[in-house]
Amino acid sequence: MSVQKEEPNILDNPLHGIFIPSGLLLLGIAVTTYQSGEKRLLLVIPLALAFLLHRAYGAHKRRVSITPDKWSALELEDQTVVSKNTAIYRFKLKTSFETLDLPPGRHLAVKIPIDGADEIRFYTPISPRFAQGYFDLLVKSYADGKVSKYFAGLRQGQTVEFRGPVGTFNYEANTTKVIGIVAGGSGITPILQVLNEVITVPEDLTKISLIYANETPNDILLKDELDEMAEKYPNFEVHYTVRKPNDKWEGPIGQVTEEMMRACLPGPAEDHRLLICGPEGMNKAVTQYAVNLGWKFSGQDCKGDDQVFVF
Repeated sequence: MSVQKEEPNILDNPLHGIFIPSGLLLLGIAVTTYQSGEKRLLLVIPLALAFLLHRAYGAHKRRVSITPDKWSALELEDQTVVSKNTAIYRFKLKTSFETLDLPPGRHLAVKIPIDGADEIRFYTPISPRFAQGYFDLLVKSYADGKVSKYFAGLRQGQTVEFRGPVGTFNYEANTTKVIGIVAGGSGITPILQVLNEVITVPEDLTKISLIYANETPNDILLKDELDEMAEKYPNFEVHYTVRKPNDKWEGPIGQVTEEMMRACLPGPAEDHRLLICGPEGMNKAVTQYAVNLGWKFSGQDCKGDDQVFVF
């Protein structure tokens, strides 16, 4: 499914929708008063200020599409199938000038009505942090996934309720010398936001090593994007492993192991971090491997600056 992108409404921009009209109105009143000498025209100024406040209030209501304490219904603009069971869903923000500006590693809560009850899941947008007017979610469908099946049945123009940002992960440029990452399946989405945050800041010299595990080579999401990052950003390297290889697969085979982490990721140090995001079983195994290797793991309820952080 593909849609033609709407032309932006120029009045959604505060410069054109508030300041320029208000400035022209006040200028017109001043010029008319000067030319006519009729000072009673100045009484119109309160009306102009009322107009300004009205426009400012309307712009404020449209300015923020998603907030932490209130559900907002946003419209599906487009859907792009990327594999047999995965698609990218593009949702429209309230104005074409707004950006989601989600901190790296944070999520959006999604509320879906299913069988008379609300199902809540958490997704991390894969679109650029400052993309204007929209954000993209990568959703993988599972045989027993009620919410992912709901997404697969969405049509252009339907709405989904969002709230956010959600999460505690913190990252600041160059506060960590090296980051090791283990991701599995659709767990690559918050990791992608962290990668984008690092590689788009030229001053950030943080080194990153990623192990990305999947069932089959066809299940590797966003592989082209990851390979392009590894090619262009010298401080980033990615290692793939799959459980069920095909005839063309030449990389590692099997689940993530302690030996694989030792070989492909940095070791524990005060200025090193380890990020983990994948299915529950993988997360549990990898955190145990991390403890065996000497990493400081405080438990699944991670704080934003923990050395080992599980999304």
